[in-house]
Amino acid sequence: MRRLPVLAVLREAYAFTFTHLGAIIGLIWLPMVLTTVGGFFVNQIYGRQVQQAMAAGAAAAAGPAVLIQLGFGLAQLAFYAVMCVPVAQLALGQRQGGAMVHFTFGLPEWRMFRALLGLLLLLLAGVLLLSLIVSLPAAAAGTMPIALLAEVGVLLFLSGLVYVGIRMAFLVPAIVVAEQGPALARAWLLSADNFWRLLAVVLGALGPLLLTLMTVLLAVISGSLDSHAPQTTESVSAAVSANLPLITGVQFVVAPLLIGLAVGASVFSWRELSRTDLRV
Repeated sequence: MRRLPVLAVLREAYAFTFTHLGAIIGLIWLPMVLTTVGGFFVNQIYGRQVQQAMAAGAAAAAGPAVLIQLGFGLAQLAFYAVMCVPVAQLALGQRQGGAMVHFTFGLPEWRMFRALLGLLLLLLAGVLLLSLIVSLPAAAAGTMPIALLAEVGVLLFLSGLVYVGIRMAFLVPAIVVAEQGPALARAWLLSADNFWRLLAVVLGALGPLLLTLMTVLLAVISGSLDSHAPQTTESVSAAVSANLPLITGVQFVVAPLLIGLAVGASVFSWRELSRTDLRV
């Protein structure tokens, strides 16, 4: 089994992203605007309706708003496919340069959307199972061994979700563009015995940028928090809502780098793992 060369993949992913950053921006800016602006208004209008309904103890009244949020979530998944496919084509050499405006939803985008939706449903089923595990301590109140086992089970299950997510999701952008057939099954087979190396690639490619983004967003949110009062979920949510335009703008600026690094790392990892020669 081929071993993934982590440092070489990271070097190529960073070189690709910064060399082709202008082309990446041209390929993704329109769907990124749609998902960013749409997400802002959906969160502002319908997210607030859900919060108000929950605070009033009228969960049923939040149903229509929740359905609209779910529908837009599917649209965002489609927009993500529209952004990832041309960037993967660029990394694979199937596309030369960017475009002033690009928005195409063809067969590769449909396969990307379908694979991501399938993975999302799989992980959602895992989260539902996890919620059952979390409920065990409450059902066994006062039974310390059962509560401890439940906590260990939660940690193991979360680790399993990460394992499945890394092995299935990471190679999908490259596979849907470069190959035919079921993308998730192919990703699972291709990533065999390379989980830790793939995890290292993911952390090396996205970790520094995500850490920087998180630091900036926390600095933005902290300005709206009362440092002399204990922080609650409600106070943090209010701070996020107060700074949502700025938060959305920061995420929009960082998106080309995140997509370039994620898709570039996927393509170069796929290229290494799919070579026909088996020299280590």
